[in-house]
Amino acid sequence: SIEGRSLKLNSAADVQPFVDSINAIHGLTEIRLSGNTFGVEAARAIAAALKDKHELRVIGFSDMFTGRLKDEIPLALDAFVEAFEDKVHLEVLDLSDNAFGPAGAKPLMKLLTNNRNIQILRLNNNGLGIEGGRLISEALVAAGDLNKKASTPSSLRVVVAGRNRLESKGAEYLSAAFRAHAETLREVRMPQNSIRPEGVTVLVEALATCSHLDTLDLQDNTFTQPGSEALARSLPSWPGLRVLNVGDCLLSAPGGLAVIQALTEAHTNLERLNLAFGEIDEAGAKIAADMLANKSKLESIELNGNAFKAESDVVQAIRDALRVHGHADALDELDEMDVESEDEEEGEEE
Repeated sequence: SIEGRSLKLNSAADVQPFVDSINAIHGLTEIRLSGNTFGVEAARAIAAALKDKHELRVIGFSDMFTGRLKDEIPLALDAFVEAFEDKVHLEVLDLSDNAFGPAGAKPLMKLLTNNRNIQILRLNNNGLGIEGGRLISEALVAAGDLNKKASTPSSLRVVVAGRNRLESKGAEYLSAAFRAHAETLREVRMPQNSIRPEGVTVLVEALATCSHLDTLDLQDNTFTQPGSEALARSLPSWPGLRVLNVGDCLLSAPGGLAVIQALTEAHTNLERLNLAFGEIDEAGAKIAADMLANKSKLESIELNGNAFKAESDVVQAIRDALRVHGHADALDELDEMDVESEDEEEGEEE
């Protein structure tokens, strides 16, 4: 690992000491190069050294191309793809925080289609956009088809694709990939992607086919009532859900109510729930207190920024419900509630 050393490595000579280190390690299982910047020649030299490291399990290649030209990055990725394509033990691929966009997604397609051993795929903050989302999805769907033909189960368990400007169309493309790996997917994180209600609906309907899903993070996308109601319809499909993050999603009062009601009967494994800044009103908060009755594992619930008063009876009921399970401090600070003060109301009446 040369993680986080802020090295600028341009030529094969620049990376020769690291190549020597790689060559010296028999049975290398992890390589972490994050937080340095690699030019094409440097990347090719590292890739060549990794080509015969068949025990590789973990590749930590986030934040590796800062300051590189757009046409350099795909060439560097090409070299790495060639090195990793045949690695049968590869489990974790992290390429987050590399602004490679659709041009970088293209070389990755070969890796994601042909190496069907990857369990954890982290593509956070890559500037994929709609087209990048389409390319990644196409590769994962192709991998799913190859799995079916070979009668082998998918390996994919975790997909992280936050902060990628996917928008609704990109989310719809990725929905096809989630359907293709529905039997094994356990965790999907796609926060901050400017996904609107129609995209949210397609996405959560696709994820409803993933019955083992235990973590869903869609923070800071726009649900409103249609997206929230689609989520509510999908929630019964995930009985083992542990983490649900739909904070900053403008759920709407009726939408928030629908989501809370859908969580009430079952979902006893829930550990973390974020419903902050969701326009949830007092009626929704009241149901939330009932919902918590069987949530003995819940360690964190975020309700800040919603449309009920922090000092109201419903908040006390929520705290009491949490206290029963020994989680009195699970509720976040309610210091930005979206309710008008009495002064504001009087001003309006005048």
